[in-house]
Amino acid sequence: MIRNLALIAIWGLCFCHFTIAQSETAELFRLKCGICHTIGGGRLVGPDLSGVQDRRSEEWLLKFIKSSQSMVKSGDPDAVALFEEYNQTVMPDPMISDGEIRTILQYIRENSGTGAGAAAYESVLADAGPEDAELGRRLFDGRLAFANGGPSCIACHNGLSSTFFSEKSYAKDLAPTFAALGEQGVKAILENPPFPVMAEAFQGRPLKPEETRALMAFLRSAGAVSSNRAANTPGSGFLLYGMLGAATLLLLYSALWYNRKSRSVNHAIYKRQIKSFN
Repeated sequence: MIRNLALIAIWGLCFCHFTIAQSETAELFRLKCGICHTIGGGRLVGPDLSGVQDRRSEEWLLKFIKSSQSMVKSGDPDAVALFEEYNQTVMPDPMISDGEIRTILQYIRENSGTGAGAAAYESVLADAGPEDAELGRRLFDGRLAFANGGPSCIACHNGLSSTFFSEKSYAKDLAPTFAALGEQGVKAILENPPFPVMAEAFQGRPLKPEETRALMAFLRSAGAVSSNRAANTPGSGFLLYGMLGAATLLLLYSALWYNRKSRSVNHAIYKRQIKSFN
């Protein structure tokens, strides 16, 4: 009897340990991968990872997951092809160990083909209108503060401010974001920022659901007009405008100097003397 109870206790402990380990792995996948990828749910920001081990070797996956951009810059054809296929969206380095990556790969293998990530996505913008986009614009520009105190988007992304000096910013111009990533991808990034600087900026200060929705509505509307704005906005940049400003000042001062020389004080005195003499 005691022996049976001991075996049951040991089995229970093992089962609990396995369950906890599975839960921890699922959470690790959610935090490091699930923001941009699904397992059997179709492409999101990045490709569907179902059966990824059948498409790539473990050695390749370890290198790519640790630093995808290093492989892109090295000219790896598969890495470059993925980078181009997904609109050159940079996959952030997850900052995890090889052991954690292998654990995630095992989790992906176990859940591939199970439909674990295949829940249908329900749009939150079905009834969004111009007023939602305007609210998103105010939040983006910082005219309206986020409820939890997060920084305004324009602090890093100023490409949507529609000024000649708005092309260069700390981070990527978000005008084409909605078309490139789709509603589901944009929503995933806003709710769980995968990029280190963005994640740090919103640590403990997440967006409210209504703020996320408003920003998505704004990005959708901005993407719809971005191509037209680009066609009607001349090229800019500090160097170009600096050169134009310098040329304008040079012409202005040249004109003023010429006028000063042609109508100098000495010239006026000379004219009066000639007039008096005559």
